[in-house]
Amino acid sequence: MRFLFRWLFRIVLGVIALIGVTLLAVYVGDRAILPNLFGGPGVGVVTQTQRNQPQEAVPGTEQEIPSGPADMFDPAALAKAEAYAAQNDSVALLVFQGGALRYEKYWAPWDRNTRTDSFSGHKTVMGLLMGAAIADGFVKSLDEPAANYIPEFRSDARREIRIRDLLQMSSGLEVPRFGGWTSLRINLGSDLAGTVTRLQSVEPPGKRFQYTNGSAQLSGLLIQNATGKRYAEYLSERLWSRIGAPPASLWLDREEGLPRIFCCIYTTARGWMQVGRLMLNQGKVGEDQVVPAEWIRAMTTPASTNPNYGLMTWLGSPPGTERIYNDKTVKAFHSEPFVVDDIFFIDGFGGQRVYMVPSRDLIIVRTGRAIQKWDDALIPNAILRGMRAPSAEPAAAPATAAP
Repeated sequence: MRFLFRWLFRIVLGVIALIGVTLLAVYVGDRAILPNLFGGPGVGVVTQTQRNQPQEAVPGTEQEIPSGPADMFDPAALAKAEAYAAQNDSVALLVFQGGALRYEKYWAPWDRNTRTDSFSGHKTVMGLLMGAAIADGFVKSLDEPAANYIPEFRSDARREIRIRDLLQMSSGLEVPRFGGWTSLRINLGSDLAGTVTRLQSVEPPGKRFQYTNGSAQLSGLLIQNATGKRYAEYLSERLWSRIGAPPASLWLDREEGLPRIFCCIYTTARGWMQVGRLMLNQGKVGEDQVVPAEWIRAMTTPASTNPNYGLMTWLGSPPGTERIYNDKTVKAFHSEPFVVDDIFFIDGFGGQRVYMVPSRDLIIVRTGRAIQKWDDALIPNAILRGMRAPSAEPAAAPATAAP
């Protein structure tokens, strides 16, 4: 028995030593990773954004969103959507239809001023900003080589990657395995530019869909290099301050460094509603054509490598119940197809969503705890099935709301 205890003790010591050596190696490799890993938000928690530092402000000019009665929706349909949102620890659920906010719900202690982590929702915002950069002449076209703006790509096979390939997630670049060293450095490290520009080409570009943070980060780096402005500055002046969104912030890899453009734009549910309105209105806010209508059509046109993806935007229903990101990560769940064909949406990890339906002039925003098995079909289908013609005499009550 004593012999057994001695060996168990040695095994425990060995495990502790191995963990210690691993942590030391990570700390030496990039000192930002361990503080970000252990000091950041809890797993799936979207409201602890201040734990991710440093940040850079994205000034906005918040405009009030028109509100109206919810009489074109069956109350039972809204109740079903609300119940699913509540069941999954949501922060907010908003429904905008026909030019007005018809339903607005927040779960205490959160309210309309609560900023949350969008996770990959930032990718679509960056896609919109790329359209602005092309319209402004900083970037020539979608089919231009990315190497024109990313010098590290010019001396090897990556010179064949087009900007289109990055935005359609078909760059042919390696997909770092989740939890591996490269993935840790992208998600938590202090040298994003250096890490993503070292990603290697593993297959010809434009041939296979592989959703990856690296392609999004490279696209944002490309915008910054092309404009000669800090990404946050260009985002604010060209997009954010013109769509009526409240101020937002970005998580930087280090002081004065590069934002995490594949994730982590921190704004409110109403901020996301304004992004949705911009896309639903073909890039226009009032009389201001913020992004060309042709660019919104390009973003919502299926890629040849994935009929459910455009340019940093998800489209329609997958062929089965799973929507595949890449061959190394989790999949999204759809319990059934969407009940309309023209739905497109912004997808942030675990159910951060902005669903847009042009044929119904409808936008649905949900923010809240990241749920791996989030059902993409339930809320939009419940609301779509519950839509009916507005009553002849509009109700006097404003949009359903909760503090």
